[in-house]
Amino acid sequence: MSAVSDSSHARQFLDDLLRRNSIVLISATYCQFSTQVKKLLIELKCRFVSVEIDLVPQGLQIFREVVALTGVHTVPQLFVKGKYLGGYDDLVASYKKGSLSSALGRRA
Repeated sequence: MSAVSDSSHARQFLDDLLRRNSIVLISATYCQFSTQVKKLLIELKCRFVSVEIDLVPQGLQIFREVVALTGVHTVPQLFVKGKYLGGYDDLVASYKKGSLSSALGRRA
């Protein structure tokens, strides 16, 4: 993944990321909810790209673009095929209902 050179490129970086990857997780290394979602995706054997906003260059600018797109100010945020699927609570609820696998494009 290439670094974002400045904040004016954050939106293009995010758009490219969402277009090129089926499952994208916007995450932070310090967030226990992000860690739990990563474990859940791994358990479901999903290939995904995780963007750690506290580690990547221009992470704050990228996160601002994510917030502008979703209206949600927390991590994790999961996108599937470019569409916002939800955050931690949404994903866990879908998992418990048995609908997360199909939402991720996987067979249950």
